[in-house]
Amino acid sequence: MSVPTRTATRYTVRTFEPDDRETFLSMYDTVFGHDRSSGWFRWKFRENPYVDHVPVLVASADGEPVGFRSFFAQEMRVGGLVRTAFQPCDTMVHPDHRGRGLFDRMNERAVERYADGEPSFFFNFPNENSKPGNLAHGWREVGTVPAYYRPQNPLSALEGQGSTGLTARDADSRSADGGPATAVREAFETAIATSHRAGDRLLVGSDSEIAVERYETPPADVLAAIYHRSVPEMIHTNRSAAFYRWRFDNPAHTYAAYVARRDGDPIAALVVSTVGDHVRIVDTLPRTIESEDAALEQLLASALDDHADRSYVEAFGETVPTPLRFRFYPDTRFPLSALVQPTARTLLARDLEDGLALESSSISSWRFSRLDLDTT
Repeated sequence: MSVPTRTATRYTVRTFEPDDRETFLSMYDTVFGHDRSSGWFRWKFRENPYVDHVPVLVASADGEPVGFRSFFAQEMRVGGLVRTAFQPCDTMVHPDHRGRGLFDRMNERAVERYADGEPSFFFNFPNENSKPGNLAHGWREVGTVPAYYRPQNPLSALEGQGSTGLTARDADSRSADGGPATAVREAFETAIATSHRAGDRLLVGSDSEIAVERYETPPADVLAAIYHRSVPEMIHTNRSAAFYRWRFDNPAHTYAAYVARRDGDPIAALVVSTVGDHVRIVDTLPRTIESEDAALEQLLASALDDHADRSYVEAFGETVPTPLRFRFYPDTRFPLSALVQPTARTLLARDLEDGLALESSSISSWRFSRLDLDTT
């Protein structure tokens, strides 16, 4: 009697092909729990103005895609230079094929593919699962960029943590129309929002020369003009009008902008995006925020007032002038570190033979907002 032999799975790593898109999107939902459309894929990879191909590598098992290593192309300013960089993103391996070294194999192929020519370097903020693999393939840790949170509604925030102390009867009463718990809750929420607004107004100086305008769609040309008024020396994404038009065309998010003008001239801007029960500060301009901190504070107060009903406001990197003054707390320090899982990101960089030596740079050499991240 013959014993059947088990055929070993043959894994290969190759470049992306058009037929891989549907598998990519299906696996994205499986791995990350988010439904992404073909329009989102087209925007992020095919219509990206800084690359002439789909920068995705595919791990296949006997010819079937089981893993993807993707890159988000960006144009970066490094001092007086403008260089293309790739930010690794959306890396995934199907659960049935993990532990087979596919992440390492895709990383190796990526370094081989892009070692000559563009991009000039990689940079990213890997999670704890992918960080060791990046370090093993030449990435170097640069430093940590904190995320900031401003609690707007402590009641909702605590509910999200499951620590309100409300009994089941309280929860039922709260959900009943006109119930006493609902009335008490609404009174607390109104008092909190009123307190925030009053506090923000006290923090912001009155400047009658500054007019604040709100845009439902961020005005790309205006934002680019403000950016070019004061370009920082630190490493950051190059913000042209074309960049803004493409970046804010992301179909997974919607954005609104606030612009400050003095004598009719735009001098500062702030861009926000609403996500579920909270709002994100996506970008502030100029990127040398200290050069127009008074105008930015007025824009921040306007945006916070418009979103006072949100549970919290999130900011990343260097976006909010004097964060603690406006009650933005870093998630790496008490009190938030005791309540939430820190999401501060550790920056890793890898040079690709362009002589920039970014692997040995310090975190103070970089300047980030959420707009520099692939996920916003």
